Amino acid sequence: MNDKTLSAVTIGTRKMEIQAYDIPTISEDDGLLKVEMCGVCGSDPHWYEDPDTDFFPIIFGHELVGEVAEIGPQASARWGVEKGDRIVVEARFGCGYCRMCLVGEYRYCQEELGYGCPIKANVPPFLWGGYGQYMYLAPNSRVHRISKEVPIEAAVMTCANIGNAIRWVRHIGGVTIGDTVVVLGPGGQGLAAVVAAHEAGAEKIIVVGLTQDEHRFGVAKLFGSTHAIDAQKVDPIQVVKDLTNNMLADVVVDVTGVVKSVPLSIELVRPMGTVILASNSGLTPVSLIPDTIATKEIRYQGVFTQDAPAARAAIKLIESRRYPIEKMVTHQFPLDEAEKAVRITGGEIEMEGFIKGVIVPN
Repeated sequence: MNDKTLSAVTIGTRKMEIQAYDIPTISEDDGLLKVEMCGVCGSDPHWYEDPDTDFFPIIFGHELVGEVAEIGPQASARWGVEKGDRIVVEARFGCGYCRMCLVGEYRYCQEELGYGCPIKANVPPFLWGGYGQYMYLAPNSRVHRISKEVPIEAAVMTCANIGNAIRWVRHIGGVTIGDTVVVLGPGGQGLAAVVAAHEAGAEKIIVVGLTQDEHRFGVAKLFGSTHAIDAQKVDPIQVVKDLTNNMLADVVVDVTGVVKSVPLSIELVRPMGTVILASNSGLTPVSLIPDTIATKEIRYQGVFTQDAPAARAAIKLIESRRYPIEKMVTHQFPLDEAEKAVRITGGEIEMEGFIKGVIVPN
């Protein structure tokens, strides 16, 4: 193993560069991941645009799959993995001692400990994100072994898109046999929501997108969607009414990242139904009519990332090969094109047929 490793570091607002770091010495209770592939999350462009200069430097990347390069004996025993195993890594790990960690909600650790942000790249041992050849595995990391027989493009979707969707759609949204589910936004996370809804037994899975999403509608059908709506050509509310005999959707999953979809989601859900909001719309305010939520008795639920039960379920689903999950990964980028990958994911640069971009650092 070389003494140095390369990572793509965001050093300021819209400024990314490749930097070399020392490969850390691994102790008894931590490890080192050789990154095989790292997904570019829809949240990464938002962090890339962050105007707060104190936020940087950051190594993005929290959608990870790789090989255990080094591991201490205590970490190996605790995680149940050995050197050479392929693993996926949850984005958040937590301090283990604050109130939220003690009740099992390490995703909301008061110290905000996790990969890809917000731990800075100037905090030893520096390798806190997956946009690099190697990433440090802290003692509290949540790691899960995944089969090497699974296509790497499917494995990389585990601890983000698929894990998120299982938790949001099934564990929190409560989608079950015979339900009607509307998915707003057929990107990587929306397509994963289709998979989760289909696995949960939904009868109708209606995907709403734009004219430019025609290729995504095709992938959604492979994953179990029953209908696709081009919101630029027809009124999605009327179409959903027609498809449900005016009952509307039991659950609406909004993963558009566009604030104008918020009022639409409320109109699409039935009385006493559930809206799951998982978009990356930032701090943009939105106008809505609160009485609509109250009089329809809607459960309007925000969601944030996966947890260990969802990650484990995602691994079983991916390893089953019931769905060609790898078809969501449409574009791969070398490490020195990480900044381009972020800009494409954020819609700043158009790329034909784009669904999900990943970085292959080695």
